[in-house]
Amino acid sequence: MKKLWSIMLLLPVICTASVNFKVTDDESRQALYNTIEQAADSIKNAPFGSKTVAILPVRGVSGEFSSMLVHRLKNVVTKAGFTCVEGKEDPMWNEIIKEFAWDERKDDILDPATVAKFGKLKAAQILLQCRVMTIDKNNERVYAEIELHATDIVTKQHIWGDSFACRFYVNKKLEGIVDLTNDQRMLLKKNFEEAYSSLVSPAFADKLEKIKSVTVIPLAGDNKQYITGLAIETLARTKMIPKNPMIPTLTLVRSTARDKKLDSDAIFYGSVRQLSRNLQESYITEDRKYRVCNYKVEVDVQLLLEDAATGNVLWSKTITFSEICPEQTMLSEEEIRKLNDEDFGNITNDIKGNIADNWAKYLLYILGAVAAIVIIVLLFWLLKFLISFFVIR
Repeated sequence: MKKLWSIMLLLPVICTASVNFKVTDDESRQALYNTIEQAADSIKNAPFGSKTVAILPVRGVSGEFSSMLVHRLKNVVTKAGFTCVEGKEDPMWNEIIKEFAWDERKDDILDPATVAKFGKLKAAQILLQCRVMTIDKNNERVYAEIELHATDIVTKQHIWGDSFACRFYVNKKLEGIVDLTNDQRMLLKKNFEEAYSSLVSPAFADKLEKIKSVTVIPLAGDNKQYITGLAIETLARTKMIPKNPMIPTLTLVRSTARDKKLDSDAIFYGSVRQLSRNLQESYITEDRKYRVCNYKVEVDVQLLLEDAATGNVLWSKTITFSEICPEQTMLSEEEIRKLNDEDFGNITNDIKGNIADNWAKYLLYILGAVAAIVIIVLLFWLLKFLISFFVIR
């Protein structure tokens, strides 16, 4: 029974590792393309030197789209100044790839035995492997995440690795948040209390009792690392001690744990699948000094805690919320001048419009005023005549 239970716990991890995502829509394709483009700066700093690079078939997607991603990745590597060689042009390529496709660790870091097979290649010196970790799509956005790893064929050592993520917004009204405001930071911190309450709840007490230290992998899609910092703070408030790995990728940390070289009881990781804002209203304050924009902030963060020894997911939490968050910015002198000009123009236009709409009424007013003046003048002359007449008599 215990074995069956262990297999059931491991099943989500195994399925996640071996799944092939179906990419059939343009939005998902674009999200993956953008993710590879994001890797450009990191690849420029990769320790490839003058060695030639061969790109392995992309894991996590299949068929023609896998080849398209390889082509995109090749362009990025070439633009970074490195030399790419076409592995498929090597007579041994197809034979080795066929063996590699059935390798037990095909979704993991290349082990020395697997790398040794690629030693038969004549031109390639570095193997670059891309793995699609996840593609998550809803009506508003597509979240895509990949990992890249490079292995030196001669030394059989993993020499570089990194993870990259992209949020592609289908809803064009949504705007991705890059720099968090203080209000947004406080909003995230407040909602992270859910994660803490869940971690220390009795429901997970038995599973987490033996976990003393945790290797924290930066959350995928957390470009500024603020949300990762919140996760570390949350763990530090429990009895668990958070640690940071030398190379922050889930695949490499799992490989290190399996080789009994990870000095932690568990692995903490996750992803920021949505971090966006949607403008609801905008107005100028009465003193004409500030513009206030009310944004609807939407957040979707997935957190997981995995047993380093077994790969079992011990705890998971998804933090989702949507709240209105105001942003106030001071108007520039130019903006204030334009507002004053617009107001003057509006007043002038209002006057012109009023005259155009009520010209007949205003004409009657003018004629009436002229008639009144004429009558007053006539009455004045009549009164003067009468006074003169009676005085003479």
